[in-house]
Amino acid sequence: MQNHNIATRRAIQRAKSADLRRQGGWTLVEVGVVITIVIILAIVGFPSVKGFFIQGRVPAAAGELQRFMSTVRIMSEGDSATPYSEIDNAQNLAPSLRDSTVFKVTGNTVAHRLGGTGIGSNGTITIAPAALGGGAVGSAFSLTVTNVNHRACPVLASTLNGISEMISVNGTVTKTLGANGESGTFNAVTAQNLCVNGDNNTFVFATR
Repeated sequence: MQNHNIATRRAIQRAKSADLRRQGGWTLVEVGVVITIVIILAIVGFPSVKGFFIQGRVPAAAGELQRFMSTVRIMSEGDSATPYSEIDNAQNLAPSLRDSTVFKVTGNTVAHRLGGTGIGSNGTITIAPAALGGGAVGSAFSLTVTNVNHRACPVLASTLNGISEMISVNGTVTKTLGANGESGTFNAVTAQNLCVNGDNNTFVFATR
């Protein structure tokens, strides 16, 4: 009789333990499956999340570049036919944007944070002498913005349209000076159509 009672109690304890295990949570296999699903969702959703943040940065980035270009033009007014002949990142772009909260400046490299890695010439901004309207090299200057995400198109170009006399998107000119040196027109839809998916877009903005 005593042995029977002991066996009964043990059976009850085993049943309770099994019930607690069922109520206590997931098995390692179930946890592994959930983690795998979360990772897959993160990978699939990352481009969308990245694009959302880039869209939020575009107005500030474009506005700051617009102010920079305006300042350079004002400071270079004078009698010289090639006031921008010596312009470069080291002396002009990087020092001007070093305290920016929008861009990341490392040495003479300016990362625009609208796509790309921000290392070397990937995802960066470069300033250089240019030629516009039949002038010599140095009569104008250009900003080349590489590896821009498609989510930044065409807001970046549209914002800088007012200050730029020439705009190209992925090697195709979307705005240029007229035959008599007058300002050309810019079509935002054309710029949008020239953009490709991902961090694969290069813009050039030039002015005198």
